[in-house]
Amino acid sequence: MATVKGKPAGYFEKVLAVDCETSGLLFNGDDPSEGFQSVAWGLIVADAHTLKPIEELYVEIQWDGESQWQSGAQKAHGLSKEYLTENGLTEEQAVVEMGALIMRHFGDGKICLLGHNVCSFDIWFLKRLFRKFKIELKFGARHVDTNSVGFVNWETYNSDDLFELIGFEARGDHNALEDARMSLESARVTRMLFNTLLED
Repeated sequence: MATVKGKPAGYFEKVLAVDCETSGLLFNGDDPSEGFQSVAWGLIVADAHTLKPIEELYVEIQWDGESQWQSGAQKAHGLSKEYLTENGLTEEQAVVEMGALIMRHFGDGKICLLGHNVCSFDIWFLKRLFRKFKIELKFGARHVDTNSVGFVNWETYNSDDLFELIGFEARGDHNALEDARMSLESARVTRMLFNTLLED
């Protein structure tokens, strides 16, 4: 993304709020996506100044038949192999749809992500999915992790606590698009309250 004249160093105009549901994750290792795949994505392009949504996308992805499958992951999101076989896109189709959204808003510039544990979880699965088709996404050096936002501002330790504190109802099955929306709204509300306090 080109530097915007008159703006501070590191400035970005848009953020990509993301959340993914997966077939599982590697608990002991540098890359939590190793051996697993994403099975659903929620993506929301938002204005970085207002943190209001511009465009969003939800995709479900068929299990590739090779990735590991953990029952705990399915319990969290409720998406079975059978359901995904009938309703999900292929990984290639998902990359086409997701890539089109990214290109519309970020072109060949760097992407700033926003999400809950986005740097320790979602970004790894996003890279893994696109790398299957030899596509290297460009990411900026700065991302917005609502886990950190929640801990520093509200002393919450997980997404359930943060989202409920912000005013969302307790979740049942995790839905990637809903979780991306809640992460974005948590960041927006936190900023709004902080700005209101500064004005008083």
